[in-house]
Amino acid sequence: MNKMLIVQITVILSIVGAYFFVDFNEVYNSIKGDVQYSIQDSNCDLKKGPCEVTVKDGTKFELEIFPKHIPLMENIKFRVTSSNDKLDDLNINVYSTNMMMGYFNLKFENLGNGLYETKGTLPTCPVGNMEWNADIDIDKMSERIGARFQFKTTR
Repeated sequence: MNKMLIVQITVILSIVGAYFFVDFNEVYNSIKGDVQYSIQDSNCDLKKGPCEVTVKDGTKFELEIFPKHIPLMENIKFRVTSSNDKLDDLNINVYSTNMMMGYFNLKFENLGNGLYETKGTLPTCPVGNMEWNADIDIDKMSERIGARFQFKTTR
């Protein structure tokens, strides 16, 4: 068998194998690195009103949660007002920081004029007094940045 034919077959099989077995999105994100979060002011309480975060590129996010007492096992609405009204595929990832309660990735609906909304339900926990992060990520070509909001719930 011709050596050139063996090399060509090997290259083709390598490309096909890489297509099926390598997650190129994960490789690309690992090159960009971890998300660099800007965190809300520690004095801001989402149970009292909206909190604002300005991320590294200057985009502002203001998060508000309804109802204000942030109930567990009931529908809650997350409303974001942003200085950027053209954010595609905007999501919020909500997770507990003091106990593994799962990750809740909710997709925002763009209502126009920088207003985005989504609904979700947080699980209850017999321990109570859960601390939560709500992360909004923006993927740029060269980096990943985001806004991190923090809140607490009680049983």
